Amino acid sequence: MNDISEKQLSREENPMTDEISPRIPHLRDDRHLLQRLGLISKILLGLSLYIPSSWCKKTVLGLLGAKIGKNVYLGPGSLIVSGKFRKVYLDDGVFIGPGVMISVDNLMIGSDTTIGYQCLLVGESMRIGKACNISNRTFLESSFAPVIIGDMVTIGASAIISSHDGSYRQTLDLPMKKAAIHIKDRAFVGNNAIILPGLTIGEKSIIGAGAVVTRDVEALSVVAGVPARVIKTV
Repeated sequence: MNDISEKQLSREENPMTDEISPRIPHLRDDRHLLQRLGLISKILLGLSLYIPSSWCKKTVLGLLGAKIGKNVYLGPGSLIVSGKFRKVYLDDGVFIGPGVMISVDNLMIGSDTTIGYQCLLVGESMRIGKACNISNRTFLESSFAPVIIGDMVTIGASAIISSHDGSYRQTLDLPMKKAAIHIKDRAFVGNNAIILPGLTIGEKSIIGAGAVVTRDVEALSVVAGVPARVIKTV
């Protein structure tokens, strides 16, 4: 201990000191979004979060500028936050389950799509088509590049779809990998599957449960495994 300088000791005790924090690359910080919201918006959103009435939630979103279609349902404990509410569109018959958190600036959810309970959707730009089924606890992330999902797509429970990978930037100060993800019409993504940035999942393709998809998937293909490989062509 005698050989450890006072400066080194202070770093060990508080690794997040201002002296070393600049070495940590900048990452998305959702606090910035909350800071852009006005006081009235924060109050309205707070009320909508704790009042279980779907009508109340839809009314608040409408007052903030979102476009809400007919027969839309927002479950208890669900919340939609956006820095651009005028770019939030929920088409007719959209069902958003209990405990869903959506923090997306530019959001479009097509008619008759279901977002299962406790799903998390975050990012800048996200489009989900018509008659999709996003199962419980799925994570969709589009902070640095869009996520675009076609019509009649099923995404299984606890799947992870993210359009960026910051690991090399975080550890080696190299450029972040960020590229749009496209999931085409009637594709099926199994439970706990992971889809990495920049990939296209072809029409009517199937991603097996627990697969880690690192390459584009052709239409009418079945892939599985880590990393995912084609095991069958339909």
